[in-house]
Amino acid sequence: MQVNKYWRVRGGSDHYVFGLSRMLAGRGHEIIPFAMEDPANEPSRYSALFVSPVELSDPYRMSIWKRIGVASRILSSHEAAIRIAILADLAKPDIAHLHNIYHHLSPSILKPLVERGIGTVMTVHDYKLLCPALRFYNNGKVCEKCRTRHYSSCVADRCVHGSRAASAVCAVEMFVHDVLKAYTSRIDRFIAPSNFLAGKLLDRGLPPEQVTVIPNFVDTRLWHPDDGDGGSDAGGRRDDGIGSGDGDDDGAGDYIVYSGRLAREKGLETLVRAMATLPDIPIKIIGSGMLDTVTRQLARDLRAANIEFAGFKPEKEVRRLVQGSRFICTPSEWYENAPNVILEAFACGKPVVASRIGGIPEMVRDGMTGLLAEPGDIESLRDCIARLWNDPALSREMGAAARRLAETEYSPETHYSRIMETYKQIKRT
Repeated sequence: MQVNKYWRVRGGSDHYVFGLSRMLAGRGHEIIPFAMEDPANEPSRYSALFVSPVELSDPYRMSIWKRIGVASRILSSHEAAIRIAILADLAKPDIAHLHNIYHHLSPSILKPLVERGIGTVMTVHDYKLLCPALRFYNNGKVCEKCRTRHYSSCVADRCVHGSRAASAVCAVEMFVHDVLKAYTSRIDRFIAPSNFLAGKLLDRGLPPEQVTVIPNFVDTRLWHPDDGDGGSDAGGRRDDGIGSGDGDDDGAGDYIVYSGRLAREKGLETLVRAMATLPDIPIKIIGSGMLDTVTRQLARDLRAANIEFAGFKPEKEVRRLVQGSRFICTPSEWYENAPNVILEAFACGKPVVASRIGGIPEMVRDGMTGLLAEPGDIESLRDCIARLWNDPALSREMGAAARRLAETEYSPETHYSRIMETYKQIKRT
């Protein structure tokens, strides 16, 4: 059973859920989904048992009764508990693999699973078990005020959507679930995609035997080096050496790529400011988000003509652009866990310039598969980008090492082996 609040791809965690489900189904396992109802869901024979959707807009826009109903369901969903019990009796799964169930499904679904002797494993895709606002990030910087379970800071700082009411709901939710041990007492194993996140779980008091580190995976057959042309002739030269190198002559791509959400914690403003000092290095920024207008205006203000905002692109187009690049840049300023974009770049044989924060240094091995800059440091990021751009041979060497890592450490085969070993350890019946 694969349990996730959405049965469609909306973000990185959903991407993993569907990738894992396809992998397991391809190896003969039956997949039983459980999620919320949604017209955009992928088809499923079990969709009639999905739970009704939860609206999580700003509580100030809701009636008082609506707020109470949503808050109550976030704490415990009687509907979700009944429906998952029916599904478990009908399908009789061996394992329930949980993903993002917070708010929309709630930990109330765990008791029926445990009562039926179904082993439970949860992949921790974010920091919701540790931070009411999911991210350890607020007001433009990393924040761990709630690390000691003093969730009042979340309310005072309006960490959730800038709303004191929404923050209060999430703070109460975490407090109640902590007191009841709603997750930790009923989940057999927590899977952390990075050692960094595993360390955070252990710091919170989870026993080591309850936490397993299994890195995410990438489809190395789908994401692969491009055997064709490396790109256009946008590369240039400068007298000071920055931006030297010609993609057509050396076989390296002649632009770099940022791919992901346009959000403050992703370091977009730092990236734009760094790229404005490197006018002969073209960059394509792929994605959309709340910071779209801000970053576009910043680029105009800095007269950074080398920055192209490509907007949202479908996966096939993103893959083509990554394949044609020299390297990608992931300048995050929050505790990234295990970004898919890095794995996809590795599989395409591209090194990565990224920030030394969160789980990123476990993936981008400084000087081997890319270069690490200090988070939020314009000069550090600029230097890393310029160094790798100016040395196409080094870029190719690191890209080859990245591809080898994708084929071994992050391959579907390796991931399947690790996941199945965990399933076998927790299977109860």
